[in-house]
Amino acid sequence: MAWLGVVVLFSTLCVLLSLLLPNPPPSRWRRGLQRRTARLTARLRRRQEPEPDPFDTLRLQTRLGHLSTKIRRVESTPHVYARAHRLMALEAAYDDLLDEACRLAGCPCESEQQRSEEKRWQEEQELAARGWSW
Repeated sequence: MAWLGVVVLFSTLCVLLSLLLPNPPPSRWRRGLQRRTARLTARLRRRQEPEPDPFDTLRLQTRLGHLSTKIRRVESTPHVYARAHRLMALEAAYDDLLDEACRLAGCPCESEQQRSEEKRWQEEQELAARGWSW
């Protein structure tokens, strides 16, 4: 029974000393081994793209709907202050949202292509073919 008390006292002292004393840095061979194993596991691990969040998709569709409504309203109202500037800003925002939607939906789109009615129509058709509506 006395030996059990000695073992408990010894393990308690070891734990206290490990908590109080600073840990020495790992040796050079251990750091090298850690680097190599990290590279190997990174190479072997498959990179999986996370599924897009459906709520992000819903927010994007809602925002596209709001912007298209605003564009139609500005186009239909004849006397709007700074109408051309508003249309340009709204269309630029709409194009950016279309690019984001194409990225989320996995559409093949050319982001280097100049913004135009043709590119906008193409992206809208691609999204509509994938079931998007706004």
